[in-house]
Amino acid sequence: MLSPLASSISVVSVSLFFGAALLVAWRQFGLKRYAAIWALSFLASAVGHGVRVAGILLPTHQSLAAMLACHASIASFALLAWGFRSRAGLSGPVVLALWASSSLLVVLLWALQPFDWRMASRVVTSLTDAAFIALIVAIPKSVRNISPSLRWVLTLYGLYILSVGIAAFLARPGGEIGEAAFIFVLSLGTPTGMIGTGILTLFVVVADLAGELQRRAECDYLSGVLNRRGFEEKIGERRADAGEGGFMVSADLDRFKAINDRCGHMVGDEVIRRFARHLDEGAKPGDLVGRMGGEEFAVFLSCASAAEALQRVEALRDRLPSLYADLALPMPVTASFGLVRFEPSETFAQAYARADEALYASKLAGRNKTVSRLDAAA
Repeated sequence: MLSPLASSISVVSVSLFFGAALLVAWRQFGLKRYAAIWALSFLASAVGHGVRVAGILLPTHQSLAAMLACHASIASFALLAWGFRSRAGLSGPVVLALWASSSLLVVLLWALQPFDWRMASRVVTSLTDAAFIALIVAIPKSVRNISPSLRWVLTLYGLYILSVGIAAFLARPGGEIGEAAFIFVLSLGTPTGMIGTGILTLFVVVADLAGELQRRAECDYLSGVLNRRGFEEKIGERRADAGEGGFMVSADLDRFKAINDRCGHMVGDEVIRRFARHLDEGAKPGDLVGRMGGEEFAVFLSCASAAEALQRVEALRDRLPSLYADLALPMPVTASFGLVRFEPSETFAQAYARADEALYASKLAGRNKTVSRLDAAA
């Protein structure tokens, strides 16, 4: 079993490694702030165990070192919980309130010492750290899924932290166990728990990074909707799951080249972005929106009937000009639409080609129209 000094030094080294790795991931890969918060969590852990080392080497300052180490431990687990909740899109007041109240309690216990300070600080710190782990495990699956294996590992880690608090209480002056037994319990799982938590957070960061790269590969950089490749892949998955057809829409902005030439590419890009957002906001569960290139978009509608599909497309077309009232454009912004039934036996390319033919017919008919060809594909 590692001595307290060796155990603390090992935790400092491990914490610094994971803190540095998470900071590099955050900076180099443009990850969201939860990666930086987790990095600060491990750096706080390194500070806490570094202070413990100082307390062992400088016995005259052991009480102050113990108090500061408790604060660092609470800060480390608070930041860990804050990072997970930030990743899930949840607010942080619960974490901050628990962090502030427990830190204040530790200071009061250290200053007033109404009873044995060492035992009280250990128990308060363990209970608080376990509460932060509970806040992570309790994140609803519907908000941002945490894998079952991660929940189980964190639950076991939280139970271990509680056992440290119980051991601290039992090791009080005149208690059921001695100081050596408490040090044994503390050293038993602290390095392992820190290493395990670090590996798990790095796995989460890597998985999120892979998901972000996949999203970027599937999405159009300008409009934010799916690009052609992503649209085709998603529609294959959607139709495979549903086991049925739907409706394919081909949409194209009218006279977009004239807008681009007269107003410039920045205005043209804004016109495309608003059109994409308009199509995306009109989508319902089961629908898909993608930019096929230039000013042309595709929409997959999972409607129950042809009448509903046509009504939704017409609503999109009718509302379009009002989206650009604040832009000084030389002409109203309109779009032409082609609508066809997406037969279960068709490939995407076949259905989209027919929708494109209907779109071309709407252009020939004067633009700003919807041409529907809802008979079965030949």
